[in-house]
Amino acid sequence: MTVCRPVTWALAAALMVAAVGHARAESPEAGGRERQWYLVRASKDFDAGRFERALVNFEAAARLSEAPLPEEAVRRWGIAASEAGWPLAAYVRLSQYLSAMPGAAGREQIQVRIDRARRVLLDIAARQSRVIVLTETRHSWEASGERQVIRLVAKDGRATVEALSGVRVTAPAWERAGQIEEGAYVGLIARLLESPALLDEYPPQILDPNEPGPRHAVVLRLVLGPEERVRQALRGEPFDKLQALAQLILDFSRTVQTAP
Repeated sequence: MTVCRPVTWALAAALMVAAVGHARAESPEAGGRERQWYLVRASKDFDAGRFERALVNFEAAARLSEAPLPEEAVRRWGIAASEAGWPLAAYVRLSQYLSAMPGAAGREQIQVRIDRARRVLLDIAARQSRVIVLTETRHSWEASGERQVIRLVAKDGRATVEALSGVRVTAPAWERAGQIEEGAYVGLIARLLESPALLDEYPPQILDPNEPGPRHAVVLRLVLGPEERVRQALRGEPFDKLQALAQLILDFSRTVQTAP
């Protein structure tokens, strides 16, 4: 059986730290001014119908601060992605906007864009997509260590699963691999797209070596065509939500029927 390369606690932590490095590279004041500059540029590009450029500037603004963008900026971000042909970005940002502004004017038109993006994403899921989950609980006095690696892949209508768990991924206590039904895989993607754990934004979390155990980490990477969304967490509510979603994917990987 071919499985993913073993993933260590250090690597999982490095993935998470890397995600916050840029946001913390400058002072809050400098980052705030630059973020505002990008938002102004994004709004001008949006108003001029330059949606691809607006999308790039909205994304740059979002990376410069832990604070969420204003709701109107998120709405424009999602519409720019929709118009530029980036369905995952459109789906995520417009869903976030309606979650924050359930009574917003023009809700019906926004929902139409969300539904259209979802249909496109589920079509892409069968043709070219991946779901990768990494979870780890580091060994401590309070808990035994455990790692889980799950990789689900679909390409041109053929879907496969590779999953393992155990104290050491080089000698797993459980592992599974095989071809699975395309419909079951796409059904899982549909469930992931509805999950708040995938859609929610929260401040980046940094590994604290002095934090009392048990230390744990979870990373979820969803790739749909040329787009991807990565969620990662170490503690608190973000971890609990993402861990629950990772468990759903693990349960699917354990129980989905594989081809003989």
